[in-house]
Amino acid sequence: MTRRAWWQRFLVKGVFWRQLLRWAVLNIPPWLEPIVIAWWASFFLLWGPGRRGVMTNLTAIKPGSSSFANFFRTYRVFWNYAWTITDNARYRELQSLPDWEFDGFENFEHMENREGGSIILTAHMGSYDLGAQLFGETSQRKIIMVRAPEVDPDTRAYEQSLHARDVERYRIAFNESASEIALDLLESVRNGEVAAIQGDRVTPGISPYATTLFGRPMLLPAGPFALAMTARVPIYPVFVVRRGRRRYRLVARTPIEVVRRGRNRDEDIGIAVAQWTEQLESVISEWWFQWFTFEPYSEEAA
Repeated sequence: MTRRAWWQRFLVKGVFWRQLLRWAVLNIPPWLEPIVIAWWASFFLLWGPGRRGVMTNLTAIKPGSSSFANFFRTYRVFWNYAWTITDNARYRELQSLPDWEFDGFENFEHMENREGGSIILTAHMGSYDLGAQLFGETSQRKIIMVRAPEVDPDTRAYEQSLHARDVERYRIAFNESASEIALDLLESVRNGEVAAIQGDRVTPGISPYATTLFGRPMLLPAGPFALAMTARVPIYPVFVVRRGRRRYRLVARTPIEVVRRGRNRDEDIGIAVAQWTEQLESVISEWWFQWFTFEPYSEEAA
């Protein structure tokens, strides 16, 4: 095994920053937290690719917006991101669960009360981890969170060690092999469990489905829709958004049925994908400052 250089832990996706966040949550007094986070969010000035990625996406979300305005909007995105990862670390280390409110609770109840499993489709918004932790606290069902593995191997090992502590509330499935995880999720959903998947980004090795978002071409993962069709379970669009200091809202939208209507499977999946992108656009339009996508989502704009 090749030994990694010491300085690689300090790269943008290096493990040092995760360890520093944990130290800060355990040692910095709460009254000082807003000042530290405001300073931490200024990191966007140093991370050129991430800053440019957010600004590029904002040109699609807010047509006609100026680069000057989007520069300051980008700081707001990084600021909210800093708060959400801090709240997540605070819960993980101190069991301090934020205050929650629900939008579309009837859809959440429908998912909880129906027979059989289901699929939650969400986006890189708010806190994916906090949402799963809330689900684990309030639901009788087992939830499987699908995550892309961290690029940095030290960060990957660190995150996996932390998630290993939460196996009683939920299980993490790292999306390293598309075929293996598909069979695992299919069995879990058929056994009445809930699979939570982020549906706004395609990771390497995952089958894509070509569609559009805000009028620009993009690729979405086809797996959640194929899984819903095969398992014959609905997809529940669920989003977690930050409402204030340690305050969040869980937004549960109308479920999407992926039905096999004819011989063309892709066309049937396309109907469901169109419903998903419509809801995704609606949520991102309202809470653009919490869409934590730091790369251009469309190759056309990259």
